[in-house]
Amino acid sequence: MSTSLYETYRAIRERILTAAARRIPRASAASQARALGFGWKDDEVQVANEAQFQLVLDLGVFGPMGGHSRALDREAKAGEYPEGSEEAAVLAALSRAHFTLFRVVRPHPEGGVEADDLLRGTKLRIEDRMLAQDGMEGTAFAGRLMRLGGFEMTCGAISPLTDEVIETLLGRPVTPLPTPRFLPVITPLMDEDVAALRGAAGASEFPVRVYRASLDHGLFGAVPE
Repeated sequence: MSTSLYETYRAIRERILTAAARRIPRASAASQARALGFGWKDDEVQVANEAQFQLVLDLGVFGPMGGHSRALDREAKAGEYPEGSEEAAVLAALSRAHFTLFRVVRPHPEGGVEADDLLRGTKLRIEDRMLAQDGMEGTAFAGRLMRLGGFEMTCGAISPLTDEVIETLLGRPVTPLPTPRFLPVITPLMDEDVAALRGAAGASEFPVRVYRASLDHGLFGAVPE
């Protein structure tokens, strides 16, 4: 895949996600904020930074809690993407995006990174600027991936994972640790832990559980009181 094609898809992805985010009703935004443990005051979510705000948008666009419809579906119904266009192809890929946990393995020879899908046990090729930076090998993340043109692209929020987050998701007691300055390499998962996470991932609230665990362990900074 040429770099220019990736950049084209990336730009279209950002335009569509920005447009979809504008279609999140206030009632839905409030539900997503509360699901994540954020306050809601004067019709605004109370967050400390942009990364925390992106979690709220991610739910509103892709997987809202509280019985609300997806903002991405409302954007698709607006009919602004001509059939057969690159925009329509990216919208379709976004609509099929799946949430998973993955570990960065190494740079991919064709671009991006090679990653292990920790839930599905498959190899991935992910095109993403942040993941392709030096020092990412062995680190793990949760997020939505869309497949387009034979590779995966991230979409929505990306949540860092640590061993402590995984232990929390597995329901085990965890001793709170200081927030790491750099994201540590994740410990390989046991088969029974993979099976437990795979089972939990079938629930609609699984992304919320993952985001809440990452928030609770300080990976998005302190949450406003």
